Amino acid sequence: MRNVKWRIVAAALLVGGLAACGNNNTPTTVTPPPPAPAAKLEDQFGANFGTAYRADPNTDAKDPMPGDIVPLSLTTDPVAI
Repeated sequence: MRNVKWRIVAAALLVGGLAACGNNNTPTTVTPPPPAPAAKLEDQFGANFGTAYRADPNTDAKDPMPGDIVPLSLTTDPVAI
């Protein structure tokens, strides 16, 4: 009788463990994150060029800083317009 109880307990644990691992065959849909926004064209010409380009036309002019103007190079890839 005692051996039967242990078999019942072992079978219950085994069935409970298998039930926890079951697969319900429901497809999981994963929505990919939205793509990152593309860089604006005016931001590709220098560090602060885009900011100055989008500034109000009636603001005071500013002197260019060393990173504002990108030097031209004939060996780099052209900026797509």
